[in-house]
Amino acid sequence: MNDDELMGLLEGARSGETEALTALCARYYPKVLKYMRYRVAADLAEDLTSEVFVRVLKNLNQQQGSFPAWLFRIAERVVVDDRRAAGAKKRTVMTAMTEQYEAQAHDNASVPDTVAAWIDLEQAIGKLSDDQRQLVTLKFIEGLGNDDVSAIMDRSPGAIRVLQFRALSALRGLLAGREVRYGT
Repeated sequence: MNDDELMGLLEGARSGETEALTALCARYYPKVLKYMRYRVAADLAEDLTSEVFVRVLKNLNQQQGSFPAWLFRIAERVVVDDRRAAGAKKRTVMTAMTEQYEAQAHDNASVPDTVAAWIDLEQAIGKLSDDQRQLVTLKFIEGLGNDDVSAIMDRSPGAIRVLQFRALSALRGLLAGREVRYGT
C-alpha cells in the first residue's frame, strides 16, 4: 500500500466509511498481532491487539505523522498499561515458545538445528532489556525503519542507532560460541 492509498483510507476512516475502516484493520491487524505476540503471552496477544484498534478508532481524528508509527506507539502503550494493571511482568511469547520447543525436544531426542537455533535466539532476545527487545521486535521482526521506530519509542534516530548497536552487540555476546552447535 503506497502513501496515497493509506491517506485515502485514513480520510475515509475519519469520515466513518466502513470499507476504509475495514481495510485499515485488515492491513494492520496482523502486524499489530505479530508485534503483540513478541511482547506478551500468546493468550493475551489477541485481546490486547483488539484494545489497540479500539483506541485507534477512538483517536483516529487526532492522528498525525506516520500512521504505522502512531499505531505501534498505541500498541506499546497498551502493553505498558496491561503490565501496570497486572502488577507484574507478563511472560513473553518467547518464553512460551521456548517452553513448547523444549517440551518437544524432550519428547523427540533429535531436535533440528534450526529449532535449537530459534530457541537460543528467543532466549537471548528475552535476556535483552525491554528497550532493546522492543527495538529488535520493531526493526527486525516488524521491519520498520529507524524513523518509525524512533517515533514509536520516542527517541531520536541517533539514539535508536546506538540502542540497535548495543542490542545487536548484546545478542552477539549471548550467542557467542553457539554457531558450532549448528554446524556453521
